[in-house]
Amino acid sequence: MQGKASFAAVLAAVMLFLVACSDRSNDSQSKVVLAQWGSEKYLIYLPVYIAQEEGFFKRRGLEVTIDFSGNDDQVFAKVLRGDAQFGVGDPIFTAVSRQQGADGVVLASIVDRVALWGVSKEAVTFTNESDFSGKNIGTFPRPSTTYTLLNDTIGRPTVKDARIVEAPIGNELPLLESGAADIVMMLEPAASIAESEGYFVVASFPKIWGRFAFTGLTSTEQYMSANRDKVSAMIAALQDAVELAHRDRARAVKIAESLFPTLDSSVIESAVNRMLDDETIPRSVALDRESWVASVRVRQRVGDVEEGFDCLECLYEGN
Repeated sequence: MQGKASFAAVLAAVMLFLVACSDRSNDSQSKVVLAQWGSEKYLIYLPVYIAQEEGFFKRRGLEVTIDFSGNDDQVFAKVLRGDAQFGVGDPIFTAVSRQQGADGVVLASIVDRVALWGVSKEAVTFTNESDFSGKNIGTFPRPSTTYTLLNDTIGRPTVKDARIVEAPIGNELPLLESGAADIVMMLEPAASIAESEGYFVVASFPKIWGRFAFTGLTSTEQYMSANRDKVSAMIAALQDAVELAHRDRARAVKIAESLFPTLDSSVIESAVNRMLDDETIPRSVALDRESWVASVRVRQRVGDVEEGFDCLECLYEGN
């Protein structure tokens, strides 16, 4: 009886020790809020979700809550107010904030090219901007980043007589069916869904535009200076995610399937492979300066950012 009692006592002590260790482990997780563009998950932000689902955030000591926060300006407003420590959206708002006396900073790249693909009823190929001449092109309404980029594209000297047709997100295909547009620009997985329904993906903005800071991880200088460990952990977890996606496509597809269970697996596989092939999912989350300058130049041409603004002051020194 004494042996059994001693064993029970030891077992109880071990269990208490494990529970205590577990509690300390949970306590060691730093809680942060990540404000994301939109009102739901979007496949183009797959690296963020891989980091969450694979435990890369937790492994780096972060407990991350993703807060769907609306438009890009609303995302960054939450970051500036301190309601979120990090933002995922158009990084140009860091430059806009700097002009207004705030301290926005771009920490990393989430989507490193313009993640839009052209869909048409005809199997024609658009390999450069001049191919858009004479076309009616459907896209999201102004003042969206998509509209701004398309408007910049058709404003180039090589493009003649192209016209933008605006439609709310999710209503692009009716433009093709009605004849209002010859081609519509779509995100993934919408482009792959359309392809599965008999339409053709005929244009790749990632290839036409090249490297471009389309979506970034943002914060403020104040938060970054006071929380360098958390900033480094967040960047490292996202780097783990993009490395996994490029190293193990099958695993990336499986994660995407679990996140979007209502979509056909063939659609998910097509969409993920397209994003990897066109490198909208970057191989490194370190923001390329050329990508950032290209993004700022577009906004300078439309007047959102002042000419002569030193855009490099917005970049995290680790880039």
